[in-house]
Amino acid sequence: MLVEQKRGRLRSPYLEGQAKSYINDEIADVERVLKGGGRGENYCGKYAKVGRCENGHQYIKLIYCNKEWCENCRQMAHGRRIARWLPKILTMPSFGYFVFTIPMEMRGFYKDKKQLSRLRSYLRRRLKQIYPDIKALVRWHWFSEKSPCLYHPHLNLLVSCFEKLPKEELERIKQDYKKALERFTGQKIASETNPEGKVDVHYQFVSASSIKEEFLKIQRREKKQSKILRKKHIKAIRKRLASGESLDEICQDIYRAIRFHRLKYITRATFTVYNKGLAEKLKNYRNGTIWGRFPELPYEEVEKMAKQREAHSKVSQDLILLESGHCPKCGARLNWDKQLYPASLASYGKEIGNGYFELPIKIRGSPKMNWKAFREELSWKKLFLSEQAQNIQSWLKNEQKRRDIWD
Repeated sequence: MLVEQKRGRLRSPYLEGQAKSYINDEIADVERVLKGGGRGENYCGKYAKVGRCENGHQYIKLIYCNKEWCENCRQMAHGRRIARWLPKILTMPSFGYFVFTIPMEMRGFYKDKKQLSRLRSYLRRRLKQIYPDIKALVRWHWFSEKSPCLYHPHLNLLVSCFEKLPKEELERIKQDYKKALERFTGQKIASETNPEGKVDVHYQFVSASSIKEEFLKIQRREKKQSKILRKKHIKAIRKRLASGESLDEICQDIYRAIRFHRLKYITRATFTVYNKGLAEKLKNYRNGTIWGRFPELPYEEVEKMAKQREAHSKVSQDLILLESGHCPKCGARLNWDKQLYPASLASYGKEIGNGYFELPIKIRGSPKMNWKAFREELSWKKLFLSEQAQNIQSWLKNEQKRRDIWD
């Protein structure tokens, strides 16, 4: 039968029939994939999931291993992370950027998932005392940018805040962070290279008003350089001011560009050189986390932001909407099947980017079955079920009339 009933709903086996009839040699054996040994990148991009909206649009999403050292999906996964977090960061009218670095003598202790989670949880509690309604995007960088083989863990945070952090409060955070490291590891930070026992905690507050303030100080020659603005930003502001644009609008655009650059930098892959021992220790560790609840944006607002962002980056509008759970065609919510399909099924669709494909609208019946035949079968199914319900009800009435049952 072409239409089957599952969990009380009529379900179309179009995709199953498509997979079995056209790509029979590449059917996904899910149990073998889950139970089989080997590294996850061996199955990277070979399987996919299907998502549908209530209006019949359907999409294919290739399943990647998301290992940072996997060359097959490194760029794809980076683009997905940006698209997933972009609607959240666009709700920040200003942000604070933290970087908590672990000292050299303690990095061996923090090759453990539990200790990394413990330190991250402590920082969350500490920062929540400063910002009670904290919302942040948090992610670890494992290795140094200049030396990809040097283990250099540091925690990056994009925190939604509406004020600058005083120097006294920042020093207090540094001292508390130092005490926490010494308490967790059981050793002192002071060494020959660091006799004073200082910890490296970087903080930067960025907003449109702070960018304007920094630029005016440079114009008045009160400052030679800025920690927020680069030379290219200063040149761009001066060039746009000469063309007659207002300073407030220019600073707002510069703020959006800096905000996106921070997001792109945080979500990048740093574990690019495979280290078997460290990879086994950090296996199944959730690196990127979200603190607090960001506001749920409606489809219209996400679409508007996606259009603005697409003009300035390589992240497409459809990718942002798909990662947000919206259908790019109609804006309805997408429901992704748990079943795995072969990645070859994506060859029947139109490529969107970053492992997403749009499939033709054929979710009713099978490829050889037209709409009229499906409608006739569906009406027959409903008629059969209604007749069965009437027979059951009449049988119950007859049974209730019998006295021997109740005597």
